Amino acid sequence: MTMRLYGAKGAGSMATHAALEEAGADYEFTLLDLSKGEQKAPAYLAINPNGRVPTLVDGDVVVFEGAACLMHAIDRHPDCGLAPAPGTAERGAYYRWLVWMTNTLQESGGAWAHPANWAPDEATRPKVQAAAVARLERHWDMAEAGLAGRHWLLGEAMSGADLYLFMLAYWSRRYPVKAQDRPNCRAHARRVMARPAVQRMMAAEGVDWELG
Repeated sequence: MTMRLYGAKGAGSMATHAALEEAGADYEFTLLDLSKGEQKAPAYLAINPNGRVPTLVDGDVVVFEGAACLMHAIDRHPDCGLAPAPGTAERGAYYRWLVWMTNTLQESGGAWAHPANWAPDEATRPKVQAAAVARLERHWDMAEAGLAGRHWLLGEAMSGADLYLFMLAYWSRRYPVKAQDRPNCRAHARRVMARPAVQRMMAAEGVDWELG
């Protein structure tokens, strides 16, 4: 059955979109224009009441939240090589990196980019952003250390965690703390972006990135 991924240009759909391309999945991609509020349309809210992207529809199964969409897409294509076997040490590391990225690294980036979500009082938003910058420095240092001496987060094999890290690194290009300012993270982003599947994803979403 054909899956449908709902996303937006350079948004939280990037990692799942790339994984579906890597897997050679049977899927369709619907690009929503967030500037026009298409994510708030009644038809979309019926499948994702959060009014956010991504959403992955797989038959009667509806999955939202970026990491959940990514893991579901990969699990539906077990031969794609993007996740280690369940029960292995590598699978534990895969979970650890993905949950850390979505709960910690992504949250800090969101606090800097959207401080109003954390501080309704406009006067306190600069403090929220300053604290987020300090956290992002630590978080990107952790990613940098995790990539030391290896091509991919799990070692020799690329996984969905690398696609998720690439997405967050892409977002960081507009942050005061950028992934590409760290050599291991920059080299990792280049490796991911060189993959044909990732190039196809970026072309479909209208995304480009000059890493320098």
